Amino acid sequence: MKLTILRLILLASIALTITPFPSSGGDAPASDLIGLWQAQRNYGPEVSGVLDILHRSGQWSAHIAGFSAAAVVSGESVRFEIDAERGAFRGQLTANEETITGHWIQPATAANFVRFASPVNLTRQTSGHWQGDVVPSEDKMTFFLSLTKNEDGCIGGFLRNPEANFGRHFHIENVVRDGDRINFIESNMETVRLQGVPHPDDDTFSIYIPDAGGTFDFVRVSDDTTSPFYPRGRHPQPYTYSPPVSRDDGWQVASLEDVGMAVSAIEQMVQMIMDTPMDGIASPNIHSMLIARKGKLVVEEYFHGFTADTRHDTRSASKSVTATLVGLAIHAGEPVALSSPIYPIMYDGQLPPDLDPRAMRMTLEHLLTMTSGLACDDNKDDSPGAEWKMQSQTEQPDWLRFTLELPMVNEPGEHVAYCSASPNLAAGVLAKASGNWLPNLFQRYFARPMQMGSYHMNLTPTGQAYGGGGLQITGRDFLKMAQVYLDDGKWNGTKLLDDKWLREALHPANRMFKQGYGYGWWIMDFPYKDRTVQAFYAGGNGGQYSMGIPELDMAIVIFGGNYSQSVTHLAKNEHIPKYILRSVAEGEAKRR
Repeated sequence: MKLTILRLILLASIALTITPFPSSGGDAPASDLIGLWQAQRNYGPEVSGVLDILHRSGQWSAHIAGFSAAAVVSGESVRFEIDAERGAFRGQLTANEETITGHWIQPATAANFVRFASPVNLTRQTSGHWQGDVVPSEDKMTFFLSLTKNEDGCIGGFLRNPEANFGRHFHIENVVRDGDRINFIESNMETVRLQGVPHPDDDTFSIYIPDAGGTFDFVRVSDDTTSPFYPRGRHPQPYTYSPPVSRDDGWQVASLEDVGMAVSAIEQMVQMIMDTPMDGIASPNIHSMLIARKGKLVVEEYFHGFTADTRHDTRSASKSVTATLVGLAIHAGEPVALSSPIYPIMYDGQLPPDLDPRAMRMTLEHLLTMTSGLACDDNKDDSPGAEWKMQSQTEQPDWLRFTLELPMVNEPGEHVAYCSASPNLAAGVLAKASGNWLPNLFQRYFARPMQMGSYHMNLTPTGQAYGGGGLQITGRDFLKMAQVYLDDGKWNGTKLLDDKWLREALHPANRMFKQGYGYGWWIMDFPYKDRTVQAFYAGGNGGQYSMGIPELDMAIVIFGGNYSQSVTHLAKNEHIPKYILRSVAEGEAKRR
């Protein structure tokens, strides 16, 4: 849920809290605090690791991380719960009883306020014994505090939080000591945003940050560190390109030269990212960059401590995942179609007596194209269906029902409005029509056929996966989604999407924010040589992209951390044409 929206609202409220400046007349500049400081709190989760499910003497039980619970098995269904504070499991036993596949549901995280469902595959070890690994979403909060001397002699700086970029509205213009307190003062010099408590014995200090997990202990980061605050350390070595490493995930790897791309442009881009000064809260933060051409992975670079195994929050780019899952399910034969009516499915045919007649004409296609006609627009604060309102209200925990009960304001198909509740409702329609839990559908039609590793699906208060954003996934797996569209709906030769779906999903039937919009995909043009080339992409807050450029047979993934900042789209709008497309152009010219 984009960290979630509720989390962002709470953190924003903290940043805007104004308290009187408790000046005692003894204020002193905090020059000794100049430099970089880091604080981190890890909240678990408590339960992870090897999971054993046993069937002994007619009784089923589960054992993980020192905890045990009775398991309930009914037909193929296998379920158990440690307790509400530690997690639960939902899975299915295959007909031959060789495997149990399902998802581990961890408790709501301290960093995100939501539960996540993560895939678990257990294999039979002996008769009546299955074993697998539980890898939940990491639950941590990190803060970097960078302090320098301003031109006026005051100590100022900024606070960065990689998980949510908390601090982007917090402008520290003066840091002073007032007795046994460190005051971090806002630009008007009259308010204190945060207050620290120094620990002279070990050169550290603590700051209490409400609703961000409590008290954070800040330690100094040395100048020669490889801290993830920097793209690749404070003093990185010059970058030299090397091809990606082969993994057992379905990707073929190759060099840039193998696919007709010039090395120099890519080396310039990576070096540019590495050399980007981290001198302000709006400094560009690119976390990952992956490129595939002609079906082969040729670039895989990570920054700021992110790795090939990091499941990155995709934010609203998950809307394209939801749309693609619908297409995959239609191709697989699930009882749903683009023309499926929404309200008869969701209400099991028992429609509300006062239902607006226009609602009866709303179809799954309208939800995927953001033309539902519902009173829902995330970009209007007064819209009753805006995402932040849906996620922050507590009267209706069922977000699908919340959306269904919104008033109609337009005929379906006549007006386009960016509404996160629409793809979430589309996901709900798929789950309802198929009679299956959405994470199971995702695992069956998306993750397994595309040879994906671990992922984390964020859940709504009622336990359904949220289709409007927030899926956590690795860069290599996220790149596969764009590649499937480039390869005529196939992954490694297996047909996953219909040709009709491919044509219509990437057709810019509507326009929003001066771009085309298909089934959860944005469509735009890039300048290339003396013409333009069309690209489709999944886009998420902070700089999350999974992109395909059909004419160049190229897929690109970029992950970033500039949430709700003007530089969010820098990589898409500037770096891709300046470096990546130039690499293709120069590579093609060299081959002639």
